[in-house]
Amino acid sequence: MMAHNDIGDVLLELGGRIGKTIEDLFPVGTDEDFLTTPFWHHMGTGGKRIRPALCLLTCRELGGDEDDAMNFAAAVEILHNMFLVHDDLEDGDRIRRDAPTVWVKYGKANAINLGDYMIGRAYSVILASPVDNRIKLKLLDIFTHTYETTCRGQALDLNRRGSADFNVKKYMEIVQKKTADYLVLGMLGGAVVAGVPAEVLDALKHLGSLMGPAFQIRDDIIDLTLGKGRGGELGNDIKEGKPSILFAHALSNASEKQKKSLLKIVRKKREKTNEKDLKTVLQIYESCGSIDFAGSQAEQLTDKAYKAVENIPVENKEVFRNIVHFMSERTK
Repeated sequence: MMAHNDIGDVLLELGGRIGKTIEDLFPVGTDEDFLTTPFWHHMGTGGKRIRPALCLLTCRELGGDEDDAMNFAAAVEILHNMFLVHDDLEDGDRIRRDAPTVWVKYGKANAINLGDYMIGRAYSVILASPVDNRIKLKLLDIFTHTYETTCRGQALDLNRRGSADFNVKKYMEIVQKKTADYLVLGMLGGAVVAGVPAEVLDALKHLGSLMGPAFQIRDDIIDLTLGKGRGGELGNDIKEGKPSILFAHALSNASEKQKKSLLKIVRKKREKTNEKDLKTVLQIYESCGSIDFAGSQAEQLTDKAYKAVENIPVENKEVFRNIVHFMSERTK
């Protein structure tokens, strides 16, 4: 039986298995088209490959052949990194995993084009999966659904920045669209390859609806307290004006003076936001109890996720408990 402290090593090992597939899709040394060089610059900055690892682990634990899920796992990793490449450009982030972002090093146009190309490569690798066409169509369906839903969530994220009527309910609407399906996509793909019945897929989707928001809330907290591989910078979400759960909670609990100050700061252009502004926002969050609230919400969602695992109609539930534990303990 896999223990809590083993799951990280298992995911690390499984995530490493997709390397050859990714290399075949983006062969090194063919940079005359200006795609593989920026791609490998981005990929070379690191990344934990959690989502593809979850795909392979889920497939294996549900009785499937993880080799049959390898292509889908690679597609999940490509999709994840495509979102990061475009997200950095949309947010104006200059550092990703302590290295220059693609748009900074190669220009905005190349970053956009690379992301577009990556999506094409993701579909190509799914189409080349060593499974029958019925399974392949299911994989394409869940991949496309997740891609579109995540874009809808990102649209809400981008257009609700600095909104005076933003609240926790609207925040949860964003993160359900932006992170729920996205986080569990690999697990769903692994389950489809394993040939499980529809009720197992539904149970995994429900698990994602809890783990995804919990994951994003912790991400909001980490940005303010530990940083996220952005060259040691804290508070990037504030500089970007992102509608975090901290922002949502503070808007509903701050005094009118604090609310006016908060909105003024998050509406500033990124380069105009200074350390004094960050300290002011942090003080507002602390006085409103927003950080404690966010932590409490993440814990509640995690507790519900553990309960949701018990409703997954499979004999071995321990691996899914371990997955929830691993995702809930993240610190970066």
